[in-house]
Amino acid sequence: MKQILIAVVAAALLWGNFSMAQTNSEKVRVEFPGSCLKWIHAAEPEFQRRHLDENNYIIYVHEKDDSVVITLGSPDEPKGVRGSVGTYPGYEVEISKKDLKILRSNFIR
Repeated sequence: MKQILIAVVAAALLWGNFSMAQTNSEKVRVEFPGSCLKWIHAAEPEFQRRHLDENNYIIYVHEKDDSVVITLGSPDEPKGVRGSVGTYPGYEVEISKKDLKILRSNFIR
């Protein structure tokens, strides 16, 4: 009887841990390689200089041969539309891969 009770308690504990893992309500909002973070950090001073709050935007990282372009896009702009048509003005910063210097920055029209 003692062995059955131990088995039932062990099964209940394992099932409880399993079901808790399945009901985790956390959502992954974004996944990217850690190397992208340095490009975002390098672009931040330009965003701050223009008083752009990154919390209001979707951030895009586009890698080119010799540079990386960080783009702030309005979250309500339609997919596939060219230019800035959302609530917040689009902005982009191009950064040199060689020395992390900003090559250009501009609002998107």
